[in-house]
Amino acid sequence: MSFLPPFYPRDLSEPSDAFEPSEQPKPLGAKSFPLRLWQMLQPISIYQQMAQRWTRTSAVQVSLRSHFDSRLASNWHRLEQERQPLSLFLCEIDDFDRLRRQYGDRACNTSVKQVIKVIHANIERSKDMLARYHGDTFAVLLPHTSIDEAACIAKKIRLRVKALTENSSLSSPLPEQNITLSLGIATLVPTSKLTPANLIAAAEQSLRQAQRAGGNRVILQEGGR
Repeated sequence: MSFLPPFYPRDLSEPSDAFEPSEQPKPLGAKSFPLRLWQMLQPISIYQQMAQRWTRTSAVQVSLRSHFDSRLASNWHRLEQERQPLSLFLCEIDDFDRLRRQYGDRACNTSVKQVIKVIHANIERSKDMLARYHGDTFAVLLPHTSIDEAACIAKKIRLRVKALTENSSLSSPLPEQNITLSLGIATLVPTSKLTPANLIAAAEQSLRQAQRAGGNRVILQEGGR
């Protein structure tokens, strides 16, 4: 029987108030031997720099899903030893499929890049990560971050994204259309009885609850303490 921690949903919303796919390196095959040899002959620092560049989209600095999975696993094991919290939130632009049909790919991709810049500006620590989770869903991984701290970051992001099209000085690629986010947060203290999948499942559940409740809100869940 799989173990799932108790979760306690909280709604932090205030009633008043296709991303372009990144180019990933192609899998190495038999023809890649010269590349493998080149890697072996280069100083380690050079190859590490190239590998780091490959894990991000150059325009908006969003890590790839594979890099996210690796960072999640390493943070999980370290924080289990330290008995410190690990927070994750997933976010999506509300009604993005409708916006894409109405305004087209170019305008929507521009809007997504604006949203990414807002998110990136609000995660200041080098150990934090913004990553492409899947489709048009983005993940923010926050080690050593309590549920309240994660909620504060998510709430700032939600309000600042909403302000993008409310600010008349900004040129919106989607005329007369406010861009809003749904955000789902989960926080766990890693233990031997839990896995990273528990954290992801809780964040996904929070995100779906935020979307079902009408969007433009933050839902959080905490468990496993």
